[in-house]
Formats: sequence, C-alpha cells, structure tokens
Amino acid sequence: MLFAALFPSLVSQVLFIRANDMIGSNRAGLVMNLVPIFGTILSVMILGEMLELYHVVALGLVLVLVLGGIWLAERWKR
Repeated sequence: MLFAALFPSLVSQVLFIRANDMIGSNRAGLVMNLVPIFGTILSVMILGEMLELYHVVALGLVLVLVLGGIWLAERWKR
C-alpha cells in the first residue's frame, strides 16, 4: 500500500508538474488526452490483459482522434 501511495501518485504528480513547467500548461494539457492509450498498452504489458479485436479497433480510433486533436492544436498555435 505504501508503494501504491508513494510512487505512482506522488512521483507522477511531481513529474507532471515539472513537465508542466518545462513545456507550458497548454501543451501539457494536450498530452493528458493520451492517458487512455497508455493505460490500455500498459494493462496489456504489465497485467497481462487480453487484447481483443474490438480493443484494437477502439484504440486505433482513439489514437487517431487524440493525435489529430494534438496536431490541430499545435498547427493553429502558430
């Protein structure tokens, strides 16, 4: 319980705050949309979850939408 409380929650928040300082809050907010993608990938790699065809289709759709949104936001920023 100490590991779960200390490392994932505390360290991730410290790293996010540092990254936010480095790249700015607008760009850091865009990266938060990648959490479902990384969550799916890590659940397959670490927990051994079964990846079915509908997961792959949904993950591809989410990946296209998230990366397209990030691309649009970065493109019109300039």
